[in-house]
Amino acid sequence: MILYIIIGAILFLFLFIFAMILISYKNKYSFLYIKLKEADNNLDILLQKKEELLLKIIPFLEELDRKEDLPDLIKLKSKKLDHYQLYKELEKSYKELVDIMETYESKLNNKELSNYIDKLNDNENDLRAALRYYNDSATEINHLIHHFPSNILKVINHYENIELYNFKKQERFELLNEQ
Repeated sequence: MILYIIIGAILFLFLFIFAMILISYKNKYSFLYIKLKEADNNLDILLQKKEELLLKIIPFLEELDRKEDLPDLIKLKSKKLDHYQLYKELEKSYKELVDIMETYESKLNNKELSNYIDKLNDNENDLRAALRYYNDSATEINHLIHHFPSNILKVINHYENIELYNFKKQERFELLNEQ
């Protein structure tokens, strides 16, 4: 009889400790998803700002002979893109604009354009920081999803792997700063 009580107490203690561990991991998941949502909101703001800045720079470049090379950012407004797709499209447009501006640097001698470029560089730095913050949170969640005992919560709550942003370290382009 005492043996059954001891076994029952040990089993209860084991289940209690295991439940506390799962609750701890559930709280960790919740905290990481809050961080991920915050990073996602920051990315939304920074991507919108980048799009606005690129749209403000394009009129300065339309004076060049190569109008057909300019990215068509107006079409992005009509597309329903998630952050990841919008980031890819804006990066592509950004690289195209940088190439054009480097090619025609001598013809682009404008103080206002230089101001927009500085703002775009600052936005790029902020965007890179937000992407790193997002990727760090997503990496932690992905790690939890694949390791015991937190992977039990993955099955219960249907957590999925989170796609990371791929970005290369870029040097800021220094254009029109000699003025």
